[in-house]
Amino acid sequence: MISNLRSRSIEGHIADSAGNILRNAQVVIKQPTPAISFTVDSVQSDDDGYFVSKPLPNGIYDIYESGIRVSRVIHYAVGAGIPCFKADQENFDITRTGQFQSYANATPPTLNQFKAFIQIEPSFVDVSLYGSLFQIYDRSILVNPIPNGDTNELHYIAAFHGFNSNSRITTTRFDVEYFAPLTSLSSTYKRIRWAGVPGIRFYKDSRLVLPLDYFSIVPNLPKTDLSFGTGTIGVTASSGSFFITETAVGVFTNLLADISIGDIAKCQIEDSGKYWYGIVTKISSSGSYNQIELEPWKSSRFPAEEALVSGDFIKRIYLFDGMFSNIMAIDDEANSRFCVTENNSAQNNSTELYNYNNYVL
Repeated sequence: MISNLRSRSIEGHIADSAGNILRNAQVVIKQPTPAISFTVDSVQSDDDGYFVSKPLPNGIYDIYESGIRVSRVIHYAVGAGIPCFKADQENFDITRTGQFQSYANATPPTLNQFKAFIQIEPSFVDVSLYGSLFQIYDRSILVNPIPNGDTNELHYIAAFHGFNSNSRITTTRFDVEYFAPLTSLSSTYKRIRWAGVPGIRFYKDSRLVLPLDYFSIVPNLPKTDLSFGTGTIGVTASSGSFFITETAVGVFTNLLADISIGDIAKCQIEDSGKYWYGIVTKISSSGSYNQIELEPWKSSRFPAEEALVSGDFIKRIYLFDGMFSNIMAIDDEANSRFCVTENNSAQNNSTELYNYNNYVL
């Protein structure tokens, strides 16, 4: 998994309830999720009670001393990111951006084709006079370029986004992270990362926008990790969708508490022990039992290890936050929700996450 580049240390002084500093105290830093808190670092304070953690990415963290939580920190790597803005429809073709639910409710579902955008060049930049702030390809990306050799990926990206002859993309790629914290005022915890995303200028004088979609999502820590009894989660397939159904009432109780449409499910197939990945497109009841509909997730970094077929059984499910229905209904201060950094190493067509070679036109 690509490392998160937007990181800095958490530091401070540890003290007891009376305000006395605690020397040589063991400070444990955990990251909370709705399911469990994960330990991300453990450090010792010095003779002045001062401690400093390893660099940590954006997120919410709890600080413990002697097993007691002493503080909760909303941590942000200030200065580590590129300012970003809510995408302006003048800078990308809004007619090619369908609603999230329309993709989820299609038959078969097509959430792999859903895309959203954020903008990384401010509206006051006059691209026609000053050019782009980031290096772009100095060539036309045709509507239907011939797929051959190193231009193969460009063909699929162009087809996916519907580029016109004036469209350009950046030579550098970007990492994007969305962060909505879990606090006492909110039960929602979402942290989604996209890696190796190109910046796109759709029109001759438009600002650069970044496409967010399922091809480049990188799973973070699972929000749910559940094992099931032998033969209790059955699989059926129909019209390109897969349905996993509990064979006994109540098997999905814990799963349904955390799952939502758009999540990514990593499913362990019972007989083989291998994994298959799907995007949750529907949660429903089939007769007396609960049922979850999945669309196969297309990812160049996390391919399925084995095909899922009718008659399979699921032994274990890891559930990850994915895209969600109101992802573009964010406030105008997009930078308060997203963090963007350059990722110059994601240039290898065979390994980078943003890769449309497996996209079916």
